[in-house]
Amino acid sequence: MNFPILVVDDDEVTRKLLREVLMKEGYRVELAGGGEEAVTLIRQAVFPVILSDIRMFELSGMEVLREVKKLRIPSAVILMTGFGSMEGAIAAIQEGAFDYVSKPFKIEELKSVIVRAKKHWESVREGRGVGVSVHLESSAKTLIGKSPKIVEVYKTLARAAMSSSTVLVMGESGTGKELVARAIHDNSPRRNRRFIGVNCGALAEGLLESELFGHFRGSFTGAMIGAITDKKGLFEEANFGTLFLDEIGDIPASLQIKLLRVLQESDIKPVGAAEYRKVDVRLIVATHRDLDSLVRSGKFREDLYYRLKVIAIELPPLRERMEDLPTLVDHFVALYGEKNRKSISHISDQAMTVLRNYSWPGNIRELEHSIERAVTMTSTSILFPEDFPAQVIKNEGTSVLSSDLAHPGKTSLEEMEKAHIFKVLQDVQFNKSKASEVLGIDRATLYRKAQKYGIDMSGK
Repeated sequence: MNFPILVVDDDEVTRKLLREVLMKEGYRVELAGGGEEAVTLIRQAVFPVILSDIRMFELSGMEVLREVKKLRIPSAVILMTGFGSMEGAIAAIQEGAFDYVSKPFKIEELKSVIVRAKKHWESVREGRGVGVSVHLESSAKTLIGKSPKIVEVYKTLARAAMSSSTVLVMGESGTGKELVARAIHDNSPRRNRRFIGVNCGALAEGLLESELFGHFRGSFTGAMIGAITDKKGLFEEANFGTLFLDEIGDIPASLQIKLLRVLQESDIKPVGAAEYRKVDVRLIVATHRDLDSLVRSGKFREDLYYRLKVIAIELPPLRERMEDLPTLVDHFVALYGEKNRKSISHISDQAMTVLRNYSWPGNIRELEHSIERAVTMTSTSILFPEDFPAQVIKNEGTSVLSSDLAHPGKTSLEEMEKAHIFKVLQDVQFNKSKASEVLGIDRATLYRKAQKYGIDMSGK
């Protein structure tokens, strides 16, 4: 293939591992041990794809990206990090990175990203595409986590913020749909305008229409002339800003038609008005319901569904991103410790085991409330299982801890190996060389096993 790729990382084992993987795919791989070396190589030769770590001792991966943009080199820059965050993904994507990958990454997924980057390079060379670079401020409200599924959400969110298209956010209750909507607004060109949200399922049909589109005095059933003044609807209140409609799957058929017109014509008609009024509103909608099935059953208009689903973001439930649990727990413990003026040092291993084994049907919202309760109830600086709500401690009526002890054989050899590796890393404070020595394996093998089991070797 002889397609050149530059790999930039200040960790030698990672560089060699990536070179080995990419050379097997037929790529020609150059290595740089840091940002400064990478910039020197970039100025000497053209690399269609640059795969760079973000956190390095010299120049960071973000600075390498900025240098590529400054030199007007059309390289596809893929940034890697073991410290994934919403702010990091937004900054990377909006400054022009081709993609953003969270460590430890899956080799097959990385290969797929590089194939897409190669196609991007070829389209740029043929004049069929150009790079986009937009820098916007990070959101004050943030999603938390660095699991692969949530990093995908970050990347879609970042790209959605750069457009004015309608966004459909899907996910179970409590997964953070409004946080996503606010983050899109806060990182968009409309961020200095209003963000207004309304729960469509919480209002009766007549009230919802008036709330969205406004009304003239005495214009709807039950309103006495003189008793109600003219009222602007939320579309007018959010003009030039963002309107967030939560539980969009609950709106009645009559309002679906009117909402479709707003999306097609960018105008509204208040209840009782004779004429339409122009509006410029970025619409973000959310639902926990399966809109596909509602469309098939005739309860939701197909044309409206596709108008709303220009950009779709699906939020994973907490049970599908449990690797983010410790980070979320630390965040909420710190938050409610400060609010309650309590100094909570940490959560006990037993309590964390309980939290890991609970299915969290209420998702992040339920976790937050459970942590708040635990912080409020504890009389010590450590959170123990008994500090948490009964439904969290119990699993189908049986204690999670006692259930695990009663069935020790259900743990697989791979699970035992994963737990052992993680425990050794903790004991040596995530020193890779010491961990390799204790485990009796070389660092390359340690990296491969960490990648296989999804172990974050940064210690964060």
